[in-house]
Amino acid sequence: MNSNTEKRFPEPVIALDIGNVSMKLNFDEMYRRFDVDPGDAGAVGRLWEHGAALETGRITVPEFLDRLDDFTGHRRTRQYLLDAWRCCVQEPMPGMLETVRALAARGARFSFMSDISPIHLDQVFKYCEFVHLVTGGIYSFEAGAFKLQGSAMFDAFERRYGRPLVFFDDRAEIIEHARELGWNAVQFKSPEQVLRDASALLDNL
Repeated sequence: MNSNTEKRFPEPVIALDIGNVSMKLNFDEMYRRFDVDPGDAGAVGRLWEHGAALETGRITVPEFLDRLDDFTGHRRTRQYLLDAWRCCVQEPMPGMLETVRALAARGARFSFMSDISPIHLDQVFKYCEFVHLVTGGIYSFEAGAFKLQGSAMFDAFERRYGRPLVFFDDRAEIIEHARELGWNAVQFKSPEQVLRDASALLDNL
């Protein structure tokens, strides 16, 4: 990658995580549909082991549904399993539409940067109120790794969009990792905070 990659787009790029930044998540509802007790670490771990394989592109959606079929004892239809898995992506984060609109009006571009499965991403495209203002994204199932697994997702983002003006994620450990890789990263607290922090950066360009 040459030194001009970060200047690929003239507009500043703001990278957004999806879960609990752009969209609200509800894992309890997903566990309920799978008849999993959230306090049963073994069952929760097995479910997410299958999810991680899908979210890092190691298995396909049909293979994932085969695993869920085994996990649930062959008692559910494939449509039920699909709906149960994707239900945890529930609704847009209140206030993010207005924040993204305000920053886009100032010339910012937006791209997603998310650990996610293609099933959940379909939900985002369907329900995210500001998806029309998002250029695209880098997703773990494409990169073959989660954000905390080295630099694969960050390198892929830079190749496609350049280094972002700022990256917002709700998880402190991901923010720390991004900063270690040289990114300007801020832990998400609220849409108002995103607007305030990103506006200050835009003011200084």
